[in-house]
Amino acid sequence: MVFTFSSTLNAQNKSIDAIKILKENKLNLDYKTLDAGEIITIERQDLELTDTSIALSMALYVKAPYKKVLKDIKDSGNTLSNYPNAMLITIENNKNLNQYFKKVKFTKSESKEVDKLFDFNGGDSFNLSKDEIKKWKLESKKSTDKIQTASTFYQDILEKRLQEYQEKGIKGISSYSHLDTNTAVALGMKKSGAFLNSFKKIVPNLYSDYMNFPKTTSNDTKQNFFILKDELEGRPTFILKHQISKEDAHMFIVAERQFYISHDLDAIQTQILCLPYEDGTLIALSSQSYTPKVSGFARGIAVKVGRKMMGKQILPMLEIIQKKYQ
Repeated sequence: MVFTFSSTLNAQNKSIDAIKILKENKLNLDYKTLDAGEIITIERQDLELTDTSIALSMALYVKAPYKKVLKDIKDSGNTLSNYPNAMLITIENNKNLNQYFKKVKFTKSESKEVDKLFDFNGGDSFNLSKDEIKKWKLESKKSTDKIQTASTFYQDILEKRLQEYQEKGIKGISSYSHLDTNTAVALGMKKSGAFLNSFKKIVPNLYSDYMNFPKTTSNDTKQNFFILKDELEGRPTFILKHQISKEDAHMFIVAERQFYISHDLDAIQTQILCLPYEDGTLIALSSQSYTPKVSGFARGIAVKVGRKMMGKQILPMLEIIQKKYQ
């Protein structure tokens, strides 16, 4: 995680030096801009540990009480775009997962994406494993209704991917056919997780639950799972998200993992910190993503595109809060 909390708490664990957190992590912020309530975005080359990784950080200060902003973060944490077919499904009961995935569908207005899936013969235009591609080829040949067939296919693979993740954690994430190995996505998450030193120091239980899921050891962290449908790069996108959070009177921290994204980005890991700062509240966010599309000779250009793409996924939450308190 980008934000190191070591030595920032007082003996009673009642106050946190927000600026010290930022400076210890080499975030060269323009504090005048921060105090003016502007969203600051920082490219984090220092956290791009492989040639397929992308990383950025964001920070926002609002002149509003911590508890009030905390509620806003919780309300806007899964903000969707204005895409007309966007949806958010909260999984509340793991005993009957099928009831949630039945809601995952393509619409007639998304027939272009469905046609693209029917024309798919491999490559990186869809994030599918080798077994999922075999399944799709069999099902698509029998199709009498393209939209229904494509919807049922994604219902099945999303449910299976969630079950595998819930049973095995990161190790249960099947990689995609266009990646080098069947563990590529999981390896990217594990590598970035190894640098989350702040978790180990100030919220060791959250860190342990995050990295070792499904082996959880604490009772003071909250876990949630979500299915999202939204738009990414002009295309409908299905996302599976796992979120772990910890809250006390002076700090709220969230670690979330988009462990399946149906195209373009392989996965996204994000950490969000909210704490009192000056006369208001500081929200700091760090995000890491992985995609082979940014590797190779033209990496410099591709990374800029990748950061912009990733920013669209995480920026709306900050924009909503900023607008409310301007």
